[in-house]
Amino acid sequence: MVSVDQLLDAREVAVRARVEGLREQAGRVAVELAEAESALERVVITKATLAAVLAEGGCVGVSPQAVDVLAAAGAAAGEAGAAAAAAAAAGAGGVRRVSVWRAGLGGVDLPVKYRPVWQAVCDAGVPLRAGQVAAALGWGTDRTVVEGLRYRLKRLVAAGWLTELASGAFAPGGGS
Repeated sequence: MVSVDQLLDAREVAVRARVEGLREQAGRVAVELAEAESALERVVITKATLAAVLAEGGCVGVSPQAVDVLAAAGAAAGEAGAAAAAAAAAGAGGVRRVSVWRAGLGGVDLPVKYRPVWQAVCDAGVPLRAGQVAAALGWGTDRTVVEGLRYRLKRLVAAGWLTELASGAFAPGGGS
């Protein structure tokens, strides 16, 4: 006969497996979203730059009307890009998203919840695994804490602030 404890243990194992699978899926989606946002940002910047160059007379053999059309398209793309950037910065529920790292950005450009994580990895001097980062931050090494932290670390990797080594350890990236 199966006891209630055995049934609950089996249920707990099944639910934990489902949670883990969903966390992995969420991590993959977050990485894909960051890559898509980065690609969109590059397209918007390219269009705006092209429109500016064409508007300054940097094109030969292109009619003034075509220059005007391209300049208007570039301006619209710049406005759309600014709106998209504002929406991405606000995120769901007013949460600021991690910006893609580029020269000139520093830790203050990260959302508040990501700053200590990034700083701990940068200060370590050696690559750290998620559990080691959690311990360094004094957050404890409970599995839920470590998995939540791993999600943040992967978001920082996707945005170029950190790099993830094959061993699963995290090291400073372009943003350090």
